[in-house]
Amino acid sequence: MTKGKSSCRIALAVVLGLSMFGCAARIGDFTVGSSRNIGLLSNKGDTVTGEDCSTNILFIPVAGPMVPNFKTAVDKALERAKGDVVADVVLSSYQLFTLVYNQACYKVEGKVARAEFGKK
Repeated sequence: MTKGKSSCRIALAVVLGLSMFGCAARIGDFTVGSSRNIGLLSNKGDTVTGEDCSTNILFIPVAGPMVPNFKTAVDKALERAKGDVVADVVLSSYQLFTLVYNQACYKVEGKVARAEFGKK
C-alpha cells in the first residue's frame, strides 16, 4: 500500500469520526407530572415509560414531528398505563446528530396514578 492511499484513508476515517456525535441529558425530576387537570391522587401504580422522538434525514422529517414534545411523551406514558398522572417523574432527552441522519427524543419515566376528578 502506498503512503498516499494510507494517509487518505486515515483522513477519511478522521472526518467521518468527527462528523458523528450524540449526547444525552437528564432534564429534571418532578414530584408529579400531568397534562390533565387533576384532583386527589390514588395509590401510585407501576412504573411506565413514554417517549416522543423526531427523526430527520438531511433535515427533512421522516418520522415524528420536527421537534419532539414533552407533553406527547407524558401522554404516551399515561395511555400505556391507563392513568391520569405520572408521579416521581424522570425526564430525559437524547440526541444523535450526523451529517445525514438526526434523531432527538424526550423520554418520561415514572409511576402512574389515578386522579379523582371533581373532588378537592
